[in-house]
Amino acid sequence: TSTINSSIINYYGAIMAVKKKKRKAKEPKVHRVYCTYFPDGKYYIGYSCKTEKLYEKYFGSSKYVTEYEGDLKKETLATYTQKSYAKMQEFLLQWQQREDPNCLNDMLNIRLRRSHLSDFKPIKWKP
Repeated sequence: TSTINSSIINYYGAIMAVKKKKRKAKEPKVHRVYCTYFPDGKYYIGYSCKTEKLYEKYFGSSKYVTEYEGDLKKETLATYTQKSYAKMQEFLLQWQQREDPNCLNDMLNIRLRRSHLSDFKPIKWKP
């Protein structure tokens, strides 16, 4: 048998053309570093690549955020087109604030390829 490109053979042996589906171009992801503020002065630094619509209602996945009942405020600290830049910035801000008792970030989890960070420039920020 020979190879038939863009075709299939149906149940009866007839060759049928296959129409290729056009894929919609994906929207480029926006990688955000944000800070969620609690009324008592505590805060949580996080990362998100959610769409704009989902990001509006997202305040973080920390147990402090998910279990909190009340109004929270969120500030977007930085946006990037590269995930590695956003994750590095999130880590640096969490590390900077590690001794602040108001910073709720306890889990620092980072694994990044150094070569992807060659042009990275950290932001300056204070809560």
